[in-house]
Amino acid sequence: MKPRNKREREVAELSAKLPNLVKEIEWAKVHIFSKEAHKCKDEYWCSNCSHTWIDTCTSDLSVALDIANKVECPYCHEKLEVKVSRKQKNDDVEYMTVATVIGRYQVLRHVYCNKFIRKKDAFTHYFFSEVVQEWISEDGKRTIMAISMNMGGTGWLYSEPLSIKNEYGSSYYQAERYAFNGVLYPKIKLLPILKKYGLKNSFCECTPSRLIKGLLGKTDFELCIKTKQIPMLRHMLKTGRMVLEFKHSFNICNRNKYIIKDASMWLDYIDLLSHFGKDLRNAHYVCPKNLKKAHDYYVEKRRKEIELENRKKEERALLLQRKEIAEFERRMAKFAELTIQDSSLTISPLMNVDEFMQEGQAMHHCVFSAGYWKRKDCLILSAKIENQRIETIEVNLKTFAVIQSRAKCNETSEHHDKIVGLVKNNINKIRSLATA
Repeated sequence: MKPRNKREREVAELSAKLPNLVKEIEWAKVHIFSKEAHKCKDEYWCSNCSHTWIDTCTSDLSVALDIANKVECPYCHEKLEVKVSRKQKNDDVEYMTVATVIGRYQVLRHVYCNKFIRKKDAFTHYFFSEVVQEWISEDGKRTIMAISMNMGGTGWLYSEPLSIKNEYGSSYYQAERYAFNGVLYPKIKLLPILKKYGLKNSFCECTPSRLIKGLLGKTDFELCIKTKQIPMLRHMLKTGRMVLEFKHSFNICNRNKYIIKDASMWLDYIDLLSHFGKDLRNAHYVCPKNLKKAHDYYVEKRRKEIELENRKKEERALLLQRKEIAEFERRMAKFAELTIQDSSLTISPLMNVDEFMQEGQAMHHCVFSAGYWKRKDCLILSAKIENQRIETIEVNLKTFAVIQSRAKCNETSEHHDKIVGLVKNNINKIRSLATA
């Protein structure tokens, strides 16, 4: 993309004048790639120099390295981590970040580094390509110079030149595409304002551009760096928080020179202290000698509290249900003698909750699960022939109308019209009992 404004034109011109990364690449060849010895039976091969050997050394150094799951290559004398595998080749990819200052910009140069080595091969193949440059000014604005990516955004087009790119894409992942946290080249050059904010010889194992932009904005990153609360700084970057939670408690920790080693656990712990009404400005609470033990104590205390709350809720619900059952049975007492009969049918009310449950289970409908017994203006009758349930009838005690009459699975039985007619013929009897 062509530069569109003064800033982008300035960055493009300065980028073209940057020196080649010769010393940095030589340093990368030695320091950034993994050093492993691949072991198959008694044979080792070194991923650093490709030589193979049978380890028969019994020296004290060899024994000590073996205990640490390491071995020393007899050819390049590197200490290698032992990996049991049948690998015949090693393709290692890393990113290196070079931090420098050009004019008024903090520049982060990200280099794609690839090392390919094959077992017993005389040559080690290296490939290095500068893929991204982040140009960050003192106002925190970032300009991206990068080579192009393929259509899927999964690989670099190494033959393409560096050019201006949009800083943000259409999604979070595209926005983070150019923010690398590669192996940092040790000779770091920083803007004076960043040194003023506490940065020195590292980026505290954080993504450099995110840390720099945070320091140049209105955040608490500077406080974390200057008080050496690096775990809290990393936690803030991971969670996207720019301002500290419980800052007054955090300041108490700093006054007592208490380093928070597990920021996530400490914040959860302070939140629990707040819940239990503890003094969050008291060093006794906010600076525990054993954070995990203190955290677990209040977690257990909160768990018991939640259990007690749930038990009380269940007791209240049970008490309420008992009151509702008592009220239902009081209402139904007046219908105790109600029976409607003809030559074959017997219709009688459901008098208690157990009868509602049995009716619902036998008839496969919702007379119990829908809580019909709780409805004050509802009278539920069961029609039977020779003790076989035929239909369940609902009568409204305000209008004294038959609302519904359901057979099994909410169907209609062959006796439906006869049942409904029989209930209607006895409505005056039901009305007299209900108003008594």
